[in-house]
Amino acid sequence: MKRLADSVAPPGRGGNQVDWDSAHAENGHRFPSDYRLFMEVYGQGCFDGFLGVEPPVQEVYPLDEGATIRGRTADAFETAEAAEYDQPELLTAWGLTTESDLLCRRTDSADPEKWTVALWRLQYDSWEHFECGMVEFLCRYTERDLAEIWTFDLAYDGCRFVHDRDLKNAVLSGTDPWDREPLPGI
Repeated sequence: MKRLADSVAPPGRGGNQVDWDSAHAENGHRFPSDYRLFMEVYGQGCFDGFLGVEPPVQEVYPLDEGATIRGRTADAFETAEAAEYDQPELLTAWGLTTESDLLCRRTDSADPEKWTVALWRLQYDSWEHFECGMVEFLCRYTERDLAEIWTFDLAYDGCRFVHDRDLKNAVLSGTDPWDREPLPGI
């Protein structure tokens, strides 16, 4: 997590407060430690207005059940079945991009710490696998080490993360959080 925090600042007000016992029970599985720590430090939100990370329980938009792990996992399962992915039941989604790419964990081990990243690329109608966990994948994203997958044309240098609560407040106030200057206090 230190590597990610060195690359992109976490929100000033921290991440989400998650009752992990309830989240485990509701989702039918435990979560990897890197995801739990990410939720604590960063929480639900978006990198560069492009790559969103979903929470197990929605704090900011409580009526949007689709914007949770369970909601995105249903999307991933449906997509994987349609694309004839081997073992779609092994996918647990954790994020998506504005290009409708789905970011998942491939849960093919009883140990959540061994789960790797599976990425559905809508534009190419294909799945790609990465032998790393979510936070390592996000580090590679923030360090722009995934150029073969995504290219960026941003109004600012580096990478920026905005928690959904701050994004919601920015939108309500008419502020663009992806402008050249970051939002104050974020």
